[in-house]
Amino acid sequence: MKELFEYFIENGIDTDEEFQQAEKEAIKKLTVPAKNNIYDYYNESKTWLTSDTHFGHQKEFLWGPRGFKSSLEHDEAVIRNWNSVVDYEDEVYVLGDLMLGDNEYGLNCIKRLSGHIHIILGNHDTETRIELYKQCPNIVEIAYAKEIKIGKNYFFLCHYPVITANYDDQKAWAKHLINLHGHTHLKEKFYNDNVSLDAHDCFPVEINEIIVDIKDKKMQLDRQ
Repeated sequence: MKELFEYFIENGIDTDEEFQQAEKEAIKKLTVPAKNNIYDYYNESKTWLTSDTHFGHQKEFLWGPRGFKSSLEHDEAVIRNWNSVVDYEDEVYVLGDLMLGDNEYGLNCIKRLSGHIHIILGNHDTETRIELYKQCPNIVEIAYAKEIKIGKNYFFLCHYPVITANYDDQKAWAKHLINLHGHTHLKEKFYNDNVSLDAHDCFPVEINEIIVDIKDKKMQLDRQ
């Protein structure tokens, strides 16, 4: 939504008629779906995914490879990146390991995040932390795993990568169940898509970007 507004401002578009004429071009440039009305786009919430925010993690092996000089610098950048793309009414699925170390500090970081947060628990999300998550007004769900449907696409969300066995058959695309996961801390995305901060430059990733990425991978597999 912010990118669309910036496009209109940069191009001096300020009337309803100009909005309508510019919509198709803006949609092409910003790779967002066309709407019946430009205001439908503004009012529609988005779905984002991420994992392994690790707020408060003091070990250099976590924040160093992500390009930071300290845990504090890492945490502030993650919060800033998140809030720069996620609106208050957006849905965000965090696939585990939200914080380590000082629980009070980690909880305060989480409370600063925009959107309705759905937590899929990871190996560092202890019973104590689960009880603390319940105190956060922006956390709306806590689960060990979850299946969601976006449009015609089905996704299985969990912290660990799992084999859903649907890339190696000839089913129609809408019949595939795609695993989205975190945990690995690798920059590679795998064929079951890795949504961790490490693989997405420390930003959440929007679900439509994931769908395009996975479809491209499926086409590459089909050519082999």
